[in-house]
Amino acid sequence: MRIPLRALYAVINSLLPGSSGRIWYATLICLLYFPLQLHAQTGCPAPKIRKYASGQRTAALLGWVDNETLAVDGAPATFSTLNAPVPLLGLTFATQYLSFDAQVTAGTPLSIKIIYPTSLLGVGSSALVQPFIYDKGVEKAAGISFPVGDLLSLINGAGDMELNLTPKDASGNPVAYDGVWIRLSGVAGLALSMSVYDAWIMQDPPGNINCNQAIDVLAGVRAGGISLLNATGGVVNKWNAIDNDPSLTTYAQLNTGVQVLSQVFETVVFNTPAKAGDSVYLVLQDPGSALLDLSLLTGFTIQGYMGTTPVGSPITNTGTLLNLRLLSGPGNKYVLSAAIPAAFDRIDIQMGGLVGALSSLRIYDVKVVTPAPAYSLTIDGNLTAGPVCIKDAGKLKFNITNADPCAVYNWYDTNNTLLHTGTGYTPAITSAGNYTWYVEAVRNGCNGVVSNRVPVHVIVEPRPGKPLLTIQLNP
Repeated sequence: MRIPLRALYAVINSLLPGSSGRIWYATLICLLYFPLQLHAQTGCPAPKIRKYASGQRTAALLGWVDNETLAVDGAPATFSTLNAPVPLLGLTFATQYLSFDAQVTAGTPLSIKIIYPTSLLGVGSSALVQPFIYDKGVEKAAGISFPVGDLLSLINGAGDMELNLTPKDASGNPVAYDGVWIRLSGVAGLALSMSVYDAWIMQDPPGNINCNQAIDVLAGVRAGGISLLNATGGVVNKWNAIDNDPSLTTYAQLNTGVQVLSQVFETVVFNTPAKAGDSVYLVLQDPGSALLDLSLLTGFTIQGYMGTTPVGSPITNTGTLLNLRLLSGPGNKYVLSAAIPAAFDRIDIQMGGLVGALSSLRIYDVKVVTPAPAYSLTIDGNLTAGPVCIKDAGKLKFNITNADPCAVYNWYDTNNTLLHTGTGYTPAITSAGNYTWYVEAVRNGCNGVVSNRVPVHVIVEPRPGKPLLTIQLNP
């Protein structure tokens, strides 16, 4: 909010009359007013990190929970499993209580990652999520419960799923909570199980973080053109797609199975949102090492999401946003890249659903790629391609031409010494030679990454020597 200068002037002068008041007026203007105008990244989203539930206990009636501590280990690849056998005399259930180390403020969204099996399809409210608050050390329901099936009503699939909710009462008012319990109840004639990976909220990090890192994967099967109960296929070694293997020898494999109309998916979740115009980078391979081209990727779809909300249209092999190129080396591995037109924090990769679609595909790597800094070279503000003469070296300036308003630009020398921060840089050059510096864009709240630095070159020519005049007499 801006404070009118006239109002500040009147208040300060009334408190500090005379010339000393004017001095204090100038000082206070600098302290109170100008910082509000000079914040370089106003409106830029600050990254957040997951805060996982860290406490747990279980309760059951003829049911049980396996590996209960794995639901609070802060590792999104491990899980507990709730088991509810066939009821013998009425109700059976298994419940796991997951708690945070401090009460969570009302209105804070809550996420839970589960494995949703096809056996739960069509069995109503056998699985419930209930936020709770401690009352004299005992878990007491905080607001309403949420049937797991309702939270997944828009997802016709099975496998790894995220449940996202904001705890509230029956009137829709947000409520504070200490944790959440997940209960699986037995159903006549059915023995049921459901796994729980983690529960978490999002919070501010203690400082800058490494951004655009893949931190989680969801994988499973969707019905496509058939009943989900008849869907086949799945994803093998899903975590290998984000294991940062520099040799590109490990991979996740998507298999549609015998039902070609079913769809398999792998969703890669990043720790911070990428910006509109950032790209996803995938390394793919046909398991038979056959050559690929876009026409063969029938049924292959990339969809960006911000949370559970799709951003933009699905990107398919017929679109203009996909780019496919062959990597050097053995194995016919390909890099597929696609620019996402809106901010996103996850990428859903889906395959199948069409006759003639590939039945299997390997994914070796999934990353977010941000636009590299582009720059121009000017002398006295006039564009030049270089080289430049030493006499003009003091007038030389590099300027970022694709500046991101939510990033700062750091300039380094070849010894990794930070020289300057800003969208323009005037190097100190005292002699002719070939010079190289590096520039890097670092977004709000993020750490710098050396591999993202772009080299900046200029050739500086010496002054020409004195002309040598030769007089030749006519013979």
